[in-house]
Amino acid sequence: MNNTTFEYGSELQGRGYATQRDLIFGYITTLVSVTAFTGAVINLYLIKNLKAFHNAFGFFWAVRTLGELGSDTIFGIYTGPVTILQTTNIPAPLGIFAYQLSFTFTYIQCVMNLAIAANRFIAVCYPLQYKSIFNKRLCVGVALFVLFQALFVVTLYFIFPCNHIGYGPKYYSNVFIKCSPDLDRDYSLVSRYLYRVCFTIACFGTGIINSFTFCKIVYIRLASITTYNDKEFRRDVRLFTLGVVQDILMTIVALSIIICNNEQEISVVGILLSYDGLIFIYAFNTASMVFCNPECRRFLFSHSKLNRSTVSTTHRITNSQQAQSQTEQKC
Repeated sequence: MNNTTFEYGSELQGRGYATQRDLIFGYITTLVSVTAFTGAVINLYLIKNLKAFHNAFGFFWAVRTLGELGSDTIFGIYTGPVTILQTTNIPAPLGIFAYQLSFTFTYIQCVMNLAIAANRFIAVCYPLQYKSIFNKRLCVGVALFVLFQALFVVTLYFIFPCNHIGYGPKYYSNVFIKCSPDLDRDYSLVSRYLYRVCFTIACFGTGIINSFTFCKIVYIRLASITTYNDKEFRRDVRLFTLGVVQDILMTIVALSIIICNNEQEISVVGILLSYDGLIFIYAFNTASMVFCNPECRRFLFSHSKLNRSTVSTTHRITNSQQAQSQTEQKC
């Protein structure tokens, strides 16, 4: 690439026409993001209406879900459509802004996994101190800290020049945007080190906390069957297990993103595990909240049956009243 042909933001442009592969990736991304978005809304509805989640865990889970909701929105209204359309007139600031906004939400979602892991550790290991530790002030403080931390991290792309990242519809992934034709690197220094730091702190740190929690659960299982069979404790274990599965999936995706490192030419497996992997795990997270918690299933399905029963009863009463009225008129 030379000075006469260089165009800033060319990495963010489509090819001008859509191939079959473009349509497949675009429609899959859009469909999964809409599904994940719907599931996230259902999650927030459950957290609001179920008393079992009116606590620190529910608050942290709601904040994490908001992070997923934001990422799902970017995937649904930007990533998927530009992959399908492959337009060639995407403004560079728009592509950069879409990435930074999506990264902000993703960062919130990722770090909140660490907060949830710490919450489950206290719930299992120190149940008597749980409410005093996770009071309202601490919960709000953690959420605000994570939010401001995410915003600060995004500003690093402006502090250190020539490190911007954006979604390239031709490559189905976030790619490095060159700021000059003679730049001797094809990757973002900020992203390279930022991903590694986030992976070490969030994913590895969460794994360590979960390991201690798991050991405590095993100890309680062996030492006191009464405590293990307690309703509250079993719910804590169930929520812990749910969080562990999601953390494992997030770790796989984060590791894939580090390995791919915003390269333009990556395999289909790399695309599915790294970029599209995010919305896949978001969809899994929202579905698992419903199907792995009996409280959620009872609330949703019992409400559905109750509504159908109410409609049916109302219909029968109306028909009965109409029949009685017709009989009286004949008499």
